[in-house]
Amino acid sequence: MKTYIQKIKNYILSHKKTSVLILLVLAFISYKTFSPSNNKVDLFTVKKSDIVQKVIVNGNTKPVHAVKLGFDVNGRVSRVYVDVGSRVTVGQQLVTLDSSELYASSLKAEANLASEEAKLDEVKKGTRPEEIAVSETEVLNAQIALNDAQNSLKDKVVDSITNSVDQLFSNPRTSSPQLNLQVIDSQLKSDINNQRAKIESIILSWQNEKIEENFPIINKFVDAIAIVVNAQTPSSGLSQTTIDGYKASISTAKSALVTSKDAVNSAKSALALAQQNLNLKKSGSTPEAIKAQEAKVLQMKAEVQSINAQLSKLTLRSPQNGVVTVQDVKVGEIVTSGKTIISIISDSDLEIESNVSEVSIGKVSVGNPVVITFDAFPGETFLGKISYVEPGETIVDGVVNYKVTVAFNEKYPQIKSGLTSRLEIITGEKKDVLTIPEYAVLRNDSGTFVSKQNGKVSTQIPVTIGLRGQDGFLEVISGLNAGDIIETVAPVK
Repeated sequence: MKTYIQKIKNYILSHKKTSVLILLVLAFISYKTFSPSNNKVDLFTVKKSDIVQKVIVNGNTKPVHAVKLGFDVNGRVSRVYVDVGSRVTVGQQLVTLDSSELYASSLKAEANLASEEAKLDEVKKGTRPEEIAVSETEVLNAQIALNDAQNSLKDKVVDSITNSVDQLFSNPRTSSPQLNLQVIDSQLKSDINNQRAKIESIILSWQNEKIEENFPIINKFVDAIAIVVNAQTPSSGLSQTTIDGYKASISTAKSALVTSKDAVNSAKSALALAQQNLNLKKSGSTPEAIKAQEAKVLQMKAEVQSINAQLSKLTLRSPQNGVVTVQDVKVGEIVTSGKTIISIISDSDLEIESNVSEVSIGKVSVGNPVVITFDAFPGETFLGKISYVEPGETIVDGVVNYKVTVAFNEKYPQIKSGLTSRLEIITGEKKDVLTIPEYAVLRNDSGTFVSKQNGKVSTQIPVTIGLRGQDGFLEVISGLNAGDIIETVAPVK
């Protein structure tokens, strides 16, 4: 320790001027720190006045509505209607894509819709007299065709029997025809003779309407003849050539009968179909037919609407009034779905966005009036109010802030987006309340106090503080009365 003190003594003796200067500085600091006259005590009479509490922050104007636009589909740009700075209105065309192929599909779909609607009108109106007349003619023609087919069948029966079968009989067209071929089964031969006699009476009394009843008898008879002929063998009275001739003749007759009968059946079917169509037209359209046609119309309408919806996606329109701030597209360029090519801001509807520190945010609430000034408009004052306080925090330079939005009370045409502003947010205002200077307040762990004078004696009185004015005064809620005298301690300047 003695060694350390000796070192200091030696330093002072060797640096006299520097040592004197250091001692003077230390003496001045000690005087300023411990002198009882450092703080000046004044007296203040408690009185009533108005007090306004404010939070002052800076902010920037921005559009209330700002949109970024792009197409929902890919395509080639055919026209661009706006540039940066263009003023646009709601629904105004901005950009269109090529729609030639889709437009052709739209025309086709509309034509198909018109056709189905016309058919629906016809179905609802029912069949026209002209159409019924046509159907009646079709029935008449089908009946004539059936009669012709039945007559042709009769002719084929007669021709088959008289020219092909009767050459095998003696007295074929009498009541006692005799088959001239050898038949082992005598009963079969007897049956054939009897069938030939019966067929003769059928031919003589032939009627078209009994064709279905008589044809099976004739067809069965010819089948029996074919069996007998096919069983013949050459003999002294019957050559193979003759047998082959019989076989060919009977086969031809059989084929002609089948063909003619098929023609009759076809003619009957055609007549039935024609009659059915005539009956339907005379009875008019059924509810089911009308509903079916209505469904076709709805289907075509849906197709038209679908194509029109696709066409509408090829035109980009403005959703709001405003100014174009971004235009990033050219005619002929291929654009992709979802890419932003146009941005629009509302040019007249502006608001101010600001950040309020966590220390002051508790004072701010929606509806607080705001006095606004701009560097761009010196000397001018604008009015607004807090329209939104964001519930979540925003970190700015490591400090917790809360974003607030200020709405203008009216439209100011001269204000532009992006201007810097000074905001005086009036968070509280009271008239005719007790106020005292902030530097009269003493704070410690026990609470908030003021030194109240009572004669020559001062006493610390607990007080409740309310609003904090921007001018350095505080509202006193309790603890003092008007006229009380308190001490204020202000630093000596």
